[in-house]
Amino acid sequence: MLGRALPWLCMLMCFMKLTWACSCYMPRYQNSFCTSEFAIKANVTSAELYFRDGRSLSSYVKESVIPGRHHRLEYNYSIDVLDVFKTTPAFETAENSYVTSDAFDGSCGIELAVGIEYFMTGYIRNGHMVVSSCFTTAPFSELKAGHLEGIQGLYADNCKCRVNELMLGKWRKKRVCLAEWYSPCEEQEAVCVKQKGGKCVWRHIAEESCLLDEEE
Repeated sequence: MLGRALPWLCMLMCFMKLTWACSCYMPRYQNSFCTSEFAIKANVTSAELYFRDGRSLSSYVKESVIPGRHHRLEYNYSIDVLDVFKTTPAFETAENSYVTSDAFDGSCGIELAVGIEYFMTGYIRNGHMVVSSCFTTAPFSELKAGHLEGIQGLYADNCKCRVNELMLGKWRKKRVCLAEWYSPCEEQEAVCVKQKGGKCVWRHIAEESCLLDEEE
């Protein structure tokens, strides 16, 4: 039975990978925090694979039916929420026992490891928390001085500032803190804060500095 199902299963997986594509760029911690609907610290306790309609992959294979585009294959990660750094009305009413993510990185999905505590930001969809590569998710133990100071309050106090978004043409220069493209250096050691007059600059947090375009 499994041997007969494998070719169909391979075709299904290839079809799904080719159909969906991720279109976001590398998220910045401060930007993700400010645009997300939640920011939490959580421990991942289990992981299960389902389609968005709640059916398992084996049920589709058994019926030899290819799921529709809206029936994405997703991971349901059961979690224990340990701390909440940002909340919204949508988050307050959402299911908080698990988060979901697309099963493919090409569709902005991310893979989480069971037993690891993560810092997670994301959005709420149909009452459920969603994490993706368009928002920041990282092992909590890997957060640096700038990240920790930011999630404890500095990010929330400075959401009128953005990091490295000048190239998108959406923000005036004085409201953007420049960072090297694909370099985590600046935000690991500093937070983008607003000064009097509205200009946003880097406020250094860590004891040892990296190269910053601006400093307060």
